[in-house]
Amino acid sequence: MSKDKKRIFILEWVFVLLLVACTLSSLIKSKIFMAVFTAIIAAGLSLLLQREPILRANKKKISKIMIIFGILYIALFYTLGLYTGFYQQILRFNLKNIVNNIVPITIIIFSTEQIRSKLLQDESLKSKILVVIITAIIDSSIYLNAYGFSNLDSFLGLIGFVIIVSVFNNILYTYMTSKYGKTPVIIYKCITTLYIYFIPFAPDVYIYFRTFLRMLYPILIYGYLENNMNLEKDREANKSIRKEAFTYTVEIAIILILIALISCKFSYGILVIGSGSMSGSIEKGDVVFFHNKKEPLEVGDVIVFQKDDIRVVHRIVDIKNINDEFRYYTKGDANPTPDEKYVTDDLLAGKVLFRIRYIGKPTLWLRSLFSKEG
Repeated sequence: MSKDKKRIFILEWVFVLLLVACTLSSLIKSKIFMAVFTAIIAAGLSLLLQREPILRANKKKISKIMIIFGILYIALFYTLGLYTGFYQQILRFNLKNIVNNIVPITIIIFSTEQIRSKLLQDESLKSKILVVIITAIIDSSIYLNAYGFSNLDSFLGLIGFVIIVSVFNNILYTYMTSKYGKTPVIIYKCITTLYIYFIPFAPDVYIYFRTFLRMLYPILIYGYLENNMNLEKDREANKSIRKEAFTYTVEIAIILILIALISCKFSYGILVIGSGSMSGSIEKGDVVFFHNKKEPLEVGDVIVFQKDDIRVVHRIVDIKNINDEFRYYTKGDANPTPDEKYVTDDLLAGKVLFRIRYIGKPTLWLRSLFSKEG
């Protein structure tokens, strides 16, 4: 068996190097190329390594559970869409998408799980880490066309929504494959990856929410499987997990609150100040907290409003009611003259409550790097 483990370890490093080369040459962005590439690797491993991992649970039972988790995953996002709204799905179910997306992605999913299953014959931690790296790179290829280095938002989407989420999911998939086999993983991945081609509309959920939920969901699945499917688990360990549940719940709640504030789609929001127009009272790099509840405003209030697709933070210097329309005339504290256009209620995002100094500077620094590249 030591020879087999050595062979697997060498193959894993060869795959890592091949995938890095594909990434650098941008071949990884082609779903058709990745489908052919992973299918060849999976076929080769099936010939070289014919032994399957020893399973420790009923594969059919786990498959049914993963179908339920897959459907719940989709239902969760579409339930959020009832609040955030929906948009027309660009990726439609048609012949072009069947050929360019659905078929290649399905082949990638099946091939990736065959690769994972074969390489997990070596159950060492070192081998499992390499398997996670290999499969996370392959899974990331499915989403690379939508994200990149063109701007900060696209870059953050690449890091968070694609790479980090892929690592989290593939840790779960590696754990599941070693215990329950590849079939439940294939079923779950097909449901949660391909549904976007069969539903004509999609929930307009803020990307940070989507990223956090995609990171949290595999942890929840792992917790369920460990607590309900692992019969060998010690009862005292279960008690310890229950004691930690409150702490985890509080941490998750804090993260969700922060994401809600960043999204600015709820009653309260936060905004990084990107200019010096309010210098003297609010500095560049500060973060302001604002409340978007419709309430009477007064001269002297600092407000957040929409102007040319960006949010501006200025102070009200005058208010007029003309034909039952409130017009707010604003000015930056550091600006010599008031703003040219007045603000109406439909452009108003909220009233600034307080600020926290300096904590937005890292965000401004990142944005400056991308603006220089542009």
